Parts: sequence; C-alpha cells; structure tokens
Amino acid sequence: MILPRALIILCFSCIYAFNTLFGTPTCQLNADLRGLNAQKLDPTIILKTVAQPGFCSSSEQVRYEKPEDYIKLAYVTPWNGRGYDLAKWFASKFTHISPVWYQLVLEDSMKPVLRGGQDVDQVWLQELKSAYRSPKVIPRVQLQLSQKAAETILYYSQGQAEHLADILVAEVEKYGYDGVILELPAPHVFTVLIGRIGDALHDIEKELVLVIPPQHTHEQYGMVFNANHISELVDEVDYFAVMTYDHAGAVGREGPNSPLPWMKEVVGGLVSDIEDDFEFVGDGLDEAVDREDLEKVRARKILMGLPFYGYRFSRAHAPEAYTASNYLGLLKKETRSPISWDEHSKEHRLVGSGGSLWYPSMLSLLYRLQLAEEKGVGIAIWELGQGLDQFVDVL
Repeated sequence: MILPRALIILCFSCIYAFNTLFGTPTCQLNADLRGLNAQKLDPTIILKTVAQPGFCSSSEQVRYEKPEDYIKLAYVTPWNGRGYDLAKWFASKFTHISPVWYQLVLEDSMKPVLRGGQDVDQVWLQELKSAYRSPKVIPRVQLQLSQKAAETILYYSQGQAEHLADILVAEVEKYGYDGVILELPAPHVFTVLIGRIGDALHDIEKELVLVIPPQHTHEQYGMVFNANHISELVDEVDYFAVMTYDHAGAVGREGPNSPLPWMKEVVGGLVSDIEDDFEFVGDGLDEAVDREDLEKVRARKILMGLPFYGYRFSRAHAPEAYTASNYLGLLKKETRSPISWDEHSKEHRLVGSGGSLWYPSMLSLLYRLQLAEEKGVGIAIWELGQGLDQFVDVL
C-alpha cells in the first residue's frame, strides 16, 4: 500500500497537475497517467501517456510554491539537452539547478586549469534567473587530480588549496553563480582542501555543495565519507549530495539501481553513525544539544541522490545505462513484455527477450520522496534530461 502522502500527490497529479498561478495556463495531465503509478505497468500504457505530455506547450513558465527548507537540486548536462528545457519550464519546483559544465584539472606540477567554459549557456542562465521563484544556479565542478597532484595537496595543501579556491571564486563571480558543487575522488581524504574552498565561497556569500559516494557494502565501512566527516565540515559545506544510485554495478550483479532499503541505510548512516557526539561539532552548535538535534542538523545538510535513469542487463553485454529515449525505444520493441514491481527494492523491472531493465517509475520515485521526507533530507536528481517528462510531476 502506498503511503498517505504518496496517495495525496497522485490524486493531485491526476486531477490538478501543473495548475499554475497568476494567470498562466492550467495544464491537465492525460487521464492515462493513472497507469503510470500502478505496481503492474504495461508498455503500451506508458507509450500512450508519454505521447501526450501533461505540461503546457505555451512558453509561459509553470509556477509552484516550494517550502524554503526542503532542498530540491537537479543536475542538467550538455549531453541531455531536454534537461535544460525542463529546468527552465519548471524552475520554481527546484531550489537549486546544477549544470554539469566544469572540470578543474591539476596534473603533477602544472598549474591548475579550469575547463568547460565553452558549455556555459548565458541565455539559459538569464532565463533561469528571471523565472518565478528562480532556483540557485550552482554548476558542478569535477576536480581531476593526478597522483602527484593529489599527494601535493594532501601533504602540502596550503598554497595549492588557496589557488584552487581562487579559481572557483573567480568563475563564480564572473557568471554570477550562487556557488558550486564540488566532486572529487575520495572526498573524505581531502577535508582540508574542501574546507578551504568552502570558506572562500562563504567569504563572498556563496554556497558549496560536496558530492559524496555512498557505502555500497559493509566492507567499505571506514573507507568512504561518513557522519564524522559531515560534522567535521558542517560549517564549511552547505550540503552533501550523496550518490545513492548505481548500486547494482557496485555490488557486481543484476538488480535495482537504487534499492530503497539500501538508500534508507545509507542516509541513516550519514545522519546517525558518529563515534563522538561532540568532537567535530561546528562552532555554531551548542555542545549541550542532544543527539537528536545533532542528527537533525546533519539531515538538513544531506541531499539524497534520486536517479532518473536505469540499467539494462544482458548476458551478452555489460550493464548499460538507459535514459528516457532508450527506455521508450525498448518499450516499442517489447510491447508484450511485462513490467513487474519488485516489492523489496520498490523499483520496476522489465524482462524482455534481450535481458532485463530496471528503470524508475512514478511509483518508485514517490517511495523515495517519502523516504527523504521521513529522514528530513533534501534530494539531488541525476539528471533531468534522463527521465520521462512526467517524472517532474511528482516532485
């Protein structure tokens, strides 16, 4: 049985979805959308529904009111242009939009180089900024380090850390970004560097979001980012975006992309798993506060990864990531193949002639949004252009 909040959302979606404010058009969803929230899906129903999108064809933006304390971040990428349109049309649904544009490369003794500026779309940026309740724009920057460069930062971090921070601050000020999302290998090792970058961004009143990997197996305990690290960086990092997806590939077997019990365990561990209640508490926290309050502080800092893509598994090929276009193409070939609901993982699975496919559904997304609400965390969607347009309706 779906949880009460999910039922409310589904009813609203089917009847009054995309109702807009201040005179913008009211957009009714296709009644067949009811078929997308079922446990047992039919390829023909999905194909029929997505052929008649539920949002307006008008150039007017759809407007939503969003609670200020619930963070909804969504990535967009140059290789899935549909995400740019969805971010623009539904800007007021999100608190943060992150275009995946930059790489900050540091090789051996060479000077760091910021790449990706050619992907910056200033027209699109202006459209986002002019949207009703416009989201913050924080591009993702992937820090790419050679082994020698990584060792230099670890053991002689002072000068290089400041240099990297200065490069990011300059780019933020150049385009008027609201901060950056930083992704780097083994972030738990580079807490000093991360702290320096966070301080530099906070000095100009901008945000830092840190991408962190999840713990996929018990054997990884102590080797990935955990609650202690969150408490260590609680003042320097505004949010921690945990990549709660790609689980099947990490454990090396066919299965769901983001099984719900695993997501719950990962988020719970980041909120609660801490060795010393007060050893790394930030300056702004009262040391007399109890564990429950500390957990709430950490929870507000966490963004649970929500994948809008899936994986196809077959004996003949390695697992293949599937986006909306791949998914719909496969459904056209497999119209008679059943799409079943896996009760344990809370995901849908299609078994066809060429193998199996795990791909998100509105029902699977609703369960994950419910989990985020229960844990008091935000969400980080990877990424808008990879999912069905209708997925935006459940947010």
